[in-house]
Amino acid sequence: MEQLDVALRLIPFTVLVSLSVVQVIVYLFWNSANSTYLAALEAAILPLTIVVLQQCWLWRSRPKPREVTVSFIRRAVLVAYAYGCLLASIPIMLFAGANPDGRLLIAASCAGLIATGMSAAVLPRVAISFSSLIIAGSFFGLATTGERFYTYVAILLAFYAAFICFTILHFSRLLKMRVIAQIDLERQQEFTNLLLNEFEENASDWLWETNAELRLQHVSPRLAEVARSSERQLHGLPLEQLLLPAVAPPAGHPSTVLWNCIAERRTFRNLILPLNIAGEQRTWELSGKPTFTNGVSFSGYRGVGSDVTEKRRSEERLSYLALHDPLTDLPNRVQFQQLLEAAREQLEAGERFAVLALDLDEFKSVNDTFGHAAGDGLLRAVAERLRRFASPDVQLARLAGDEFAVLAIGSAARDRHAIALLASDIVAAIASPFTISGIRVSVGVSIGIAIAPQDGCVEIMRRADLALYRTKGEGRNGYRFYEAEMDERIEARRALSTELRGALERNEFLLYFQPIVTREGRIRGFEALVRWMHPKRGFVSPAEFIPLAEETGVIIPLGEWILQQACATAAGWPNGISVAVNLSPIQFRHSDLPLLVSSALQESGLAASRLELEVTESVFLEATPAIKTALAKLRDLGVRLSLDDFGTGYSSLSYLRRLAFDKIKIDQCFVRDLPHEQSGAAIVRAIIDLATSLKMTVVAEGVDTEAQRRFLLSLGCHELQGYLFSRPVPAEEAHALANQKGLRRETIHAA
Repeated sequence: MEQLDVALRLIPFTVLVSLSVVQVIVYLFWNSANSTYLAALEAAILPLTIVVLQQCWLWRSRPKPREVTVSFIRRAVLVAYAYGCLLASIPIMLFAGANPDGRLLIAASCAGLIATGMSAAVLPRVAISFSSLIIAGSFFGLATTGERFYTYVAILLAFYAAFICFTILHFSRLLKMRVIAQIDLERQQEFTNLLLNEFEENASDWLWETNAELRLQHVSPRLAEVARSSERQLHGLPLEQLLLPAVAPPAGHPSTVLWNCIAERRTFRNLILPLNIAGEQRTWELSGKPTFTNGVSFSGYRGVGSDVTEKRRSEERLSYLALHDPLTDLPNRVQFQQLLEAAREQLEAGERFAVLALDLDEFKSVNDTFGHAAGDGLLRAVAERLRRFASPDVQLARLAGDEFAVLAIGSAARDRHAIALLASDIVAAIASPFTISGIRVSVGVSIGIAIAPQDGCVEIMRRADLALYRTKGEGRNGYRFYEAEMDERIEARRALSTELRGALERNEFLLYFQPIVTREGRIRGFEALVRWMHPKRGFVSPAEFIPLAEETGVIIPLGEWILQQACATAAGWPNGISVAVNLSPIQFRHSDLPLLVSSALQESGLAASRLELEVTESVFLEATPAIKTALAKLRDLGVRLSLDDFGTGYSSLSYLRRLAFDKIKIDQCFVRDLPHEQSGAAIVRAIIDLATSLKMTVVAEGVDTEAQRRFLLSLGCHELQGYLFSRPVPAEEAHALANQKGLRRETIHAA
């Protein structure tokens, strides 16, 4: 469309020139011989010219269409062909019969007509259609003379024709590129204007511009809105009156930086400027660039601004939240570490500081009993009580969960007595009952204390935690100072944990077996008990290494080894003698117990009915569907299930109903003080009655005296286990006892 528009603006001149040339030719060559041809030429070109001029006038008088049809272009080419044919007929019809002057006139006219075709160069098909026909007619007219001179003229015409065609194509390409570039420029300018209008109407930012006197020239509606003014009032306002504070700003104020940049005609970007707008403190962010006329004369500033008050407030809030606990509004672990770093730097000046690690006692029970909302309320209430101790020398923090920390510096840490007084006051403050949403709850607090520099600086938090663990281990609701032996104990535990990982590969574990006897003193079976023979320390107590094995995951391969060895050993005993193997809750969660048991029975050849698996009540704390499925599969294998340490932890009659246990073992803590301790006797009697009614066998552990044996038998206990009958013995001795089957009275005491 743009190409056609350019062409149709020039074609009227071409048409008029062509018509004028025809009129001259008709006038000069009119005679009887040429009159018919010239009359026909005149009759054809006049209406064609009128039609073309009319179409050009209509094109210019109407709005430009968005596109042009192919048929319109074809009609333009046909018109060009028609004009070319009419004008090409002049040399064909008149050149050969003309005198030298006439031939010169015709040649000059044809050359001019060929050149006028370049007016339509933006449409090369139209231009070449017009000019090529005139060129062809000129060749024909020169050829009809038969004279050598005109043959040379024809050769020159060929050069001229080639130049004309090349020029038309070149002009067409240049004009096309220029039109496309102009269209792209207009589109980009339109898009830019659209963006600027959209920006000023909807964006939170605004554009601003000043003249050389630094008075506002361009005032957007957004600028007037944030400045709490009108466009009329702001237009022409000096920039300093808008941006500078009413009183002289202090040194280093952002407005000073801004005005220095403007005075030096420098660009500034993202400059944060605090302002007082209609009595309210706001924050603007400005960017600006100086403008120059002809690159020399300063003509003002132009830039972008935005009101970032809410953004700055949000950033300040986020910064605050990054350093504070959102629940209690106390400093969090990050800020506490920063406070510790500052305290460490003060040590160079001879100062000292103390860290108090706090952990609430019985917080989990409050959370589990009354819900997390009550737990959150309790944490907030504890934080409020701790704030009573806050001062420039006492900094508080909530580290995580129910863990708090206190940093004591200056007078609060002047000596051990002052630190102990602070800790005891905190313990007393937390010990008072809390009322949370109408619920009265009581918790305690355990505190571990480490002092720098005597307890070190880098690891002071860890050492405060060690002291805290000691407080919890010694009864809670108190405080303890760090002592060096605490680290020694931790290091010893860590070393033992490291050695435990390779003990199984080094064959350092042994199985011992303790008999389980009937009321008549006959051996019913043995309980397999693992022992660790350390190459340097000798026998390590199971109470020491079994918890470590569960923490480190060593219990998984160790439990599999115990199961295999116990089954293999029991396979050599007489029929009817069973073996009991303890299972850890970790094995239920992280191994396929039914598969391991099935494999151990198959490899050893032991009958499933001779294997008892002892399960502690702690397994039912996480009675997930997977654990329930595993217990059901073990029951399907035909092995016997025994509930170990019944009554010591999380007893619930519901799982006795859901799972058919074969045996209940009464923990030795209930047996130890029999028969004299009345409450223990009552509990044992209740357990025996419950198990008997459920048709379960009852085994009493820890039977060490004859009086205990007689009392348990009087209550109806079915089986007994303890030092009265035998200590745990190696596999060889267990084999001998199994073949003996019974323990006589004198044999019992000897064992």
